[in-house]
Amino acid sequence: MTWYDIDLLYDLVYGANVTVEADSVEEACRLAIEKADATEAWKSTDHASDAYVHEILATDRPEPPYGDAAPVPVPDAYTRDGPPPTITLHGEPPPGSVEVSGGTVRLRFVHPRFAVTSELTDPPPPPGAKPIVTVARRPDGSPDVSVSGAAAHVRIVGWDDPGPGSTPS
Repeated sequence: MTWYDIDLLYDLVYGANVTVEADSVEEACRLAIEKADATEAWKSTDHASDAYVHEILATDRPEPPYGDAAPVPVPDAYTRDGPPPTITLHGEPPPGSVEVSGGTVRLRFVHPRFAVTSELTDPPPPPGAKPIVTVARRPDGSPDVSVSGAAAHVRIVGWDDPGPGSTPS
């Protein structure tokens, strides 16, 4: 069994409402922050965020010093932002590509013969951080799976029918 040292946080929200005159939105944002910081404009909103996990260390003992403590990735469900949203598309997969801007999303294609779920991010994860799994239909209808960046467990569900004009093997 492993001991885990979990660093938990929650955010207290302070707000300020200031009015500034500026030549652009960017300048207005910068001036508003400067003005709020220079005055007593910041007020507690009495709102606190839900608790979330900031950091996890796996260790061989339950108290400091932790010895060979190793950082452990925080599961999505326990991060500040929570798990990414899942977008589900039903029917034939659309031709072309899917583009994600400024975040992470899980994309799920559901078809009568198969279902595929993939996590897409912008910017993409650094090489080796997460496996990239690509699933495509071969001319005989069977799945063609390629994995890059790391090892991955891949399960393809409902790809029993190899497609039109093919004989199941």
